Amino acid sequence: MTSETINLQYTTIKDPLPDFIYEGLREYCKDTNRYHPQPPELIEKLSKKHNLPKEMIFLTAGVDEAIQLFALTFGQNAYVFTPTYVVYSDVTEFGGKLTRVNSVKGSEFIISTDKIPNATLIFLANPNNPSGFTPKEKVLELIRNNQEAVVVVDEAYAEFANLSVIDQVENYPNMVVLRSFSKSYALAGARIGFVVAAPEIISKIKPKTQWCNVSYLSAGAAMVALEHEDYFANMREAINQEREDFTAFLKSQGFAVFPSKINAVLVKFNSENEGTRFVKYLAERSIVVSHGNGNSNIGLDESYVRIAIGNKEQMGKVKEIIGKYKR
Repeated sequence: MTSETINLQYTTIKDPLPDFIYEGLREYCKDTNRYHPQPPELIEKLSKKHNLPKEMIFLTAGVDEAIQLFALTFGQNAYVFTPTYVVYSDVTEFGGKLTRVNSVKGSEFIISTDKIPNATLIFLANPNNPSGFTPKEKVLELIRNNQEAVVVVDEAYAEFANLSVIDQVENYPNMVVLRSFSKSYALAGARIGFVVAAPEIISKIKPKTQWCNVSYLSAGAAMVALEHEDYFANMREAINQEREDFTAFLKSQGFAVFPSKINAVLVKFNSENEGTRFVKYLAERSIVVSHGNGNSNIGLDESYVRIAIGNKEQMGKVKEIIGKYKR
């Protein structure tokens, strides 16, 4: 038994925040007695970083708020490619219709880029959660073929892979990119993200949220993080390497592992009973993982297990325990 629980259920960063985040927040603490709707300092930094007009950037309380804003505004007839992130299903909570397009071909996640005649909204996570990814040209093909729909490309994990189309938003009036500081900058609890879209689209979602919808301290943490790009680039590189090492280990043990470009791996078992037995085995040894859809996904049955990537010490213990599993 491990001495304490290793929680690999969610794809949060497992190492603590570096001290420079806390130190940098002092400056922003001084001004938290005032309202700061859409803090312009952060928008300015993002505008320069991504070479985008400031009016194309709208800050949100994480990607989840952005997803809900688009579900509420454009979700009359929405489509998603499954398996994928669970919050897209909030479309139905707001009275819209959600069509799930199963996009697993063997062990690959492959979307159709064909025109969807009646779509008002299309969500595509890239890289996808729980696994898989879509090449850039295929993303743009989907957008070109569906100009009557708002196509939202959720890039919450963008910095883990070279797949971003954020530099193309100005070229497509129906295209939206969502970004987050949750995973790439280890700020999941800060709930800070942003939308990149044409001003006309932003003008339609903006009235659906609070006038001061993001925490100024969260915006401050994001601004401090942007001043330390090298640190977070190295963090992501280490996580990617840990994921690849873990994937190789699982395959060496005979597990079926799906391709991934996020900080998690997806394992497929021959049956739901086998998946359940594996999850129970880990839980008895104080390792928590996501089983089936868990709390994060849609489109998975219980033959699937998603394991988030922890730090090096955690993954060493996980490998040791999985190595003793009798299939």
